Amino acid sequence: MGNFSQIWTGTKGFEGGYQQLANDSANYCPAKGKPGSKLIGTKFGISAIAYGDYFKRCPTAEEIKNLSPELAQKIAKAKFWDPVQGDKIKSQPVAHLVFDSVYGSGSYGPLHTRQTINKLMGAGTVQEYKSFKLSDDEVSKINSLPDNKFFNALMEIRKNFFKGLTYEKGYFNRMAKIIALYSTGFFSDTEEIVKEHKGGVIIGLTVIALGVGAFFLIRHWRKKVVIAALHVKK
Repeated sequence: MGNFSQIWTGTKGFEGGYQQLANDSANYCPAKGKPGSKLIGTKFGISAIAYGDYFKRCPTAEEIKNLSPELAQKIAKAKFWDPVQGDKIKSQPVAHLVFDSVYGSGSYGPLHTRQTINKLMGAGTVQEYKSFKLSDDEVSKINSLPDNKFFNALMEIRKNFFKGLTYEKGYFNRMAKIIALYSTGFFSDTEEIVKEHKGGVIIGLTVIALGVGAFFLIRHWRKKVVIAALHVKK
């Protein structure tokens, strides 16, 4: 079953420290545009909105700046991991990607998970809508599907979601890092992810673990991301 503590170690590294970007609506509390809304910031991926929802009050900028990794982990588990029932997802890589989807994209994350279920099990298997939670039935369906197929399909949906957005390149790099975490131990072999940026720029990320080389080459966005030979060890 999914182990949040292990996943959080990677997530904390992806998210980094404090930021106060004015164009990030999650950095405001109350929500941007509402009376009294102030630019507060985000740290370790815990936004002013998430912090406020957890404590039932808006934080100060200083509280976000001084947010400890331990408190950030508690908030992330309570507000993002537990609602998608990460502990009940049998595959660690799948649990990681499902969590990362909601942590990085809020209510779009579970929507993408539902779209993945329908993609693999047939249209209309589950209702597609935005939320921060997954139901027992949805988690059961996730667990009934082959780990590598679900992981690959969800990753493809997530890639398409970010296509053309400001965070496109950064998100794919984040996905490469998540795959690298499971290139050994969970996946028996990882051949390559192929992707090429517009303009012909190719970025290669080489992962070496226990003698297994995993090559992540980024090719043109118009071509389909191919994730080959991700086989989860049972």
